[in-house]
Amino acid sequence: MTTSDEPRREVLATADGLRVQLVTVGRGQRIPWHQHTVVSDTIVAVSGVVDIEMAEAQHQRLQPGERWTIPPGTPHTVSGLLDEPCAFVNLHSGGDYDFQPLPPPVI
Repeated sequence: MTTSDEPRREVLATADGLRVQLVTVGRGQRIPWHQHTVVSDTIVAVSGVVDIEMAEAQHQRLQPGERWTIPPGTPHTVSGLLDEPCAFVNLHSGGDYDFQPLPPPVI
């Protein structure tokens, strides 16, 4: 269950080794720092600018229609650019979905 303080996640489809979600991130929200053991995240921006921050201060910013794949084992967080709202489709593929929370990296 999500609250108004958390991004909204709607599972659109699941199959062996695949999970597809529509994620809506509100103003000031973010997906917490995490990584996945075996699945990759392919993020396809739907609205707003999606800001993907990865370990070692790497950023990828996606405009609607653009996509980016985050390999397994890569610490990352996702939010809207400058804490603005955004929405994206997230394809978790390559194995069973897992979400391993991490503390924010020290930069």
